[in-house]
Order: sequence, then C-alpha cells, then structure tokens
Amino acid sequence: MKRSKYILLLLVLFCSAVNAQKRITVGAEIWIEPGQTREQIDEWFRLSAENGMMSARLFLMWNYIETEPNKFDFTLYDYAFDAAERYGVSLEPTLCAIHGPVFYSGKFAGRPQFNELFTDREIMAKSAEYIRRCVTRYKDRRALECWWVLNEPRRFDATSPLATEFLQEWVRREYGTVGKLNEAWIENYGDFSDVRYNPLWTTGNYFYWPIPCVDWYRVQRDFLTFNLAWIKEQIRLYDPVTPVTMNPANVFESAHQYDLPAYRPLFDIYGASMHASWQLRFLDRELYAYSVAGISEMLRAHAPEGRFWISELQGGNNIFSGRAPMCPDSADLAQWVWTGVGCGARKVVYWSLNYRRQGIEAGEWGLFGFRGEETDRSRVTKAINGTLERYGDFFADAKPCLNDITLLVSPETMRLLLHIRAHDAGEKLYDADAHVKSAMMWYIALSERGMQPQMRYLRDYDWESKGKGSAVVLSSMIGIPSDVVPRMEAFVRRGGRLVCEGLSGLYDEYEVCTPQTGFDMENLLGGVFEDIRYRDRENIFDIDGIGRIQGFRWRPVLRPTTASVAGCGEEGICALRNRAGEGEAVWLAPSIAMSAIDRNSTKELSAVCGKLFGDMACGQPFRFEGYAEGMLMKALENGGRYVTVVTNSRMADGRARIVSPDGLKPKTIFGEAVVGRRGDIRLKGRETVVLLWE
Repeated sequence: MKRSKYILLLLVLFCSAVNAQKRITVGAEIWIEPGQTREQIDEWFRLSAENGMMSARLFLMWNYIETEPNKFDFTLYDYAFDAAERYGVSLEPTLCAIHGPVFYSGKFAGRPQFNELFTDREIMAKSAEYIRRCVTRYKDRRALECWWVLNEPRRFDATSPLATEFLQEWVRREYGTVGKLNEAWIENYGDFSDVRYNPLWTTGNYFYWPIPCVDWYRVQRDFLTFNLAWIKEQIRLYDPVTPVTMNPANVFESAHQYDLPAYRPLFDIYGASMHASWQLRFLDRELYAYSVAGISEMLRAHAPEGRFWISELQGGNNIFSGRAPMCPDSADLAQWVWTGVGCGARKVVYWSLNYRRQGIEAGEWGLFGFRGEETDRSRVTKAINGTLERYGDFFADAKPCLNDITLLVSPETMRLLLHIRAHDAGEKLYDADAHVKSAMMWYIALSERGMQPQMRYLRDYDWESKGKGSAVVLSSMIGIPSDVVPRMEAFVRRGGRLVCEGLSGLYDEYEVCTPQTGFDMENLLGGVFEDIRYRDRENIFDIDGIGRIQGFRWRPVLRPTTASVAGCGEEGICALRNRAGEGEAVWLAPSIAMSAIDRNSTKELSAVCGKLFGDMACGQPFRFEGYAEGMLMKALENGGRYVTVVTNSRMADGRARIVSPDGLKPKTIFGEAVVGRRGDIRLKGRETVVLLWE
C-alpha cells in the first residue's frame, strides 16, 4: 500500500511538473565559464529578469566541474542557481555528459567542449557519476524547471569501441545469421564480431551496394537513440519528477538520424536549434520564417501532447562562426519568435544572452551589447515578453488551429539520396535535402493561402484512424517503404485524399526500382511509371482542373490501369486520378515543387494548392482570400478567442485579405499594422503583427 501511494504521488508530481508551464516566455542561454565572478553572474540574471526573460538555459560543463578525478567544484553553478532564484528566473541545465575532463581521455585534449556521442563503456561509467552529482545537487532547487540531456547530439566516432559493439549487435538482431547478412550486404564475414565500420557506407563509389549504406544510416539513428535513452535513465535514477528535453541540431537535414517518434517515451518536451546562420539557411533568406514554422511543425507533430520549445534561436551576430554570417535585427526576431509561438511553442530560448570571452564564438551571438547595453534585439524581446505577460490569460491554454493537410517526410528517401549522391553525379539540385525542401515548398505554397498545414514522418502518420476530411502530400519522396503502401490504400478507401507529386514512389526503402518489379503503388495510384525522360529546358504540363504548370527537368510518362487521365505533357500522360472506396489519390508526376525550388517561386504551386485543397481551407477559422506572396499566418485558439500571427517574409511590402469568423473583431497587440474593415492588411518588408480576435 505504501509503495502504491508513493508511485501515485510521483505520478501527480510528474504531471504537475510537465503541465506547470502556463506562461510562454522568451529567455536565453547564460554562458558561465571559469574566471567569472558571483557579481558578473548576478548581473546577467538581473538583466534577464528586467527584460521579462524569466527563463534561462545553463550548460553544466563537466570539464569545468570535475577539476581532478572525483573532485567536483560546483561554485560557478551554485552562483547561477542563487541568482536565478533571487530574480525569479527558471533554469534549464544542460548536462554535458559526453565531454569529460582531459585527464579521462586524450580525445578531450585541446577541446573545451564538443558533442560527439559516447565512445566506450569506461567513459559512460565516469559520466554516470557526473550526472549523479549534478542531478542530486540541483534537483530540489526552486529554480530548476527542466533537464536537457545533451546539446545538439548527433555526431560520433564510427570506429569507437561502443559504436562497433552497437553495430555488431544491431546486425545480429536485424539478420539473425551471418549468412543472411553476407547475402544482403554482398560480404564474407565469418562472424558478427568481424563487422566493422566501412567508410564506403558513407562515401560510396559508383557501384557500391545500397543495403549496407542504408543499414548504416539506420544504425546511426538507433545509436543516437541509445545514447539519449541512457542519459535519461541516469537522470531518472535520482530525479523522477523534473521534465526532460533535448534539442536536435538539424531537424530537416538530419531527419534520417533523428528518430523523433521513438523519443516520446524519453522526453517530456521536444526542442530544436533554429539558428538563422545554420538551420534556417536551409531555405533562402526571405523564407526564414517558413523554416521556423516547418521545424516547429515537425516538433509539435511528434512531441508528447505537442509540447515543444524553440530551444536555440540566434540572438546576435556570428560574423565568424556562422555558415551564413549575419546578425538578426528586431524585425527578424519578432518574426521568428512569434511564428514559433503561433505554431504552439511554449518557450523560446536565444543563444545567447552574454558572450563567450575566448575561442570559438567569442564576441558573437549575444542578445545585448558587449557590456550589457540595450540593442534593438533586446528591446523587441522585452516588448514580446510584455505582450505575452499582458495577455497571459489567453496564451496560457492557447492551442494552434490546424487543418488536416499533412506534408509527409520520408527519412528513407533521405538515406537513398545520401547513397545515390555519394559520387556527386546526376541532377545537382536533387541532393540529399531535395525531398525535405520539396515538402517545404508545399508548406510555403499552402501558407501563402493562409492554410495551416502540418508536417510529420511518413511512418508516424496515423494512417489507421485517418480518412475522410484528411489529406496528405508525398513530394519528391523517391523512397517509400513497401509496408507503408497498404496503410495508404486503406486511408484512401476510408475517404482520405492523397497527392503523390514528383518522382515519389520510384524506389522502396532499399533502392529497388519497383516500377520494374511490380509497382508497389499501382493499386493506390491506379497506374504505373512507363518511362522517365530528361529535358534540360522548361517543361510545361496541362493538368485537368488546374491548367498549365511548370515541372522540373524530368518528364515522367505514366500508363493508367484503373485511374482516369488527369493531365498530359508533350511526351505523354503525366497525371492520374484514382478513386478508391470513399477517397481519391491524385498523381502529379511532374516535379512541381522541384521547379519551385529551381525558380525560387511558389506562386504556381500555391495555385495548385488552391485547386486541390481550397475546400479544406474554407473549414479553417482564418485564411487568406486568395494568394498572398510571402505572407504567413498562424492562428491560436482559446475558448472562442483567437490570436493570429501574420508575418511578411519578403523585403518588399506585402498585402493580404484575412477571412475571419463572423462577429469577431481584431485588436493589434503587437506591431503596428491594423486590419481594415474588409479584412485587408498591409505589412512592410519583414514586418510582423499579432492580432487578438474577440
């Protein structure tokens, strides 16, 4: 009985901790390093609180804390917790469990920090003690809000003892016998213990076999999950209550490595880095707000109950350390922060409030001036936090308004592209990122009509419960696992709407060209690929009900079996419509999204979205009346009241007409733009406005 009561108490405490965050806030990393004083640390927390930044992230650097073997000095971080509690700032400590002191391993020499995964069991044992010390020291502190297991985890030494051990166990589970492994991989191993990392799995050559390459990327994914799970287990040994989170570095480019659905049992909240000069540059400069929105959609779709944060957002300059050097200004930060909040983010954390003194990133990324001076970035952050505070009764329980159009992402496709493109041949634009970029073109095109699409992994979509009223888009998804196809078919028969665009379905997950062997998707799409031709000039196609559209350089030719012809190009049939049960599959074989990437314009694709999904847009509480170039709208709802975030991504002025529910009137709560009597709104370049509708 006592044990049952204890478990019930822990459950109540855990649920309370997870659901405690009613207030949305914009905070920042406060970087603490040796040589800093109690007074300096206190000043940074005071600065944070005075600007409404009531949340701070904090790295607990293992190599700063353990100064000699088994000698731990937490003085700097005690100062931070004391200051946080003095000013009412909540803390989110990041465990740095994979980078130990240099006296434990030569791999740490000359490196103040890194984020490669564990290399051996010995360092894991040392890490376990570091985690125990950190968690037991701070788990009962009032300022503690959340544990971060690692920072931007992903990379690892493929030849390390731990990675080798994991690889050998993985192939043993996957294949059962060495004979089956040898047959699948075209190898001659005598035992599973002979399996070692082969650089050809990632660098490839023209004729290298795809199966070991694809399997290796799956091993990478699962090894990362193993590392994350181990650290989470160590935390829970000492703290069964405090929520735990993590932050992938590249949700899009590394989708083949991050198993977001598998993390649900591990983490209470998802986060991700969204730095302009690293992650947002995935798209062109004028599309950065869409990058924030797309990454947010992926996080919310897979996170437990949709709980997610923007856990790293660029707060200042990076003239040396950024892949696309820049310094965001107040318009950028307003646009990115409010877009994330409009997607459902419950917290935004800048990197960073203060600056490192020396080494990489020294003098970069800070929100304030070098000595704490105000900047346009800090002023807009204070204004955002002020709005979130004043209207806290709305934001506390606000939920995103979503329609049921989902753009699906296939990690399997990305693995195939990494193999196919390893020898740097073929169409240059169709690289390892092309599939996700194509999905984002659809996302932008739908958003420019004021629609609220979602994004999710292909396998994680709830095919079994969805049907009538739901729609999915497969864009440039060349790798579709065979076992997913029957689930798609059942979805369509129940009334679902499926759009298959570009060369989607050309291969299965192991690079089998299925149109030759019995096309897996023939029953679903009502036809087959007859041929795929290439013309390095403009491709024009006529699609029934849509009109003339441009496609990418590929010219696919289709042959219908049960479907009706829905479009033709110069060289044959290019589009089909196939009715099945209560639903329909539309096959648009021309690569419209790839053409949008090539021409840097989604105007034509947005018109296609209007034709395909216009009826679904009418079911939303808010939308744009027609096409609004460069505009993005996110809507939140709470008890019949709404907030809409409207941003203009372009440098030029933007206009839109907002269609809203009858009887609601807008009030501008952030920004300067106002909505006219007929719903007209005009935004300056990169301007953002937040409207409360009551």
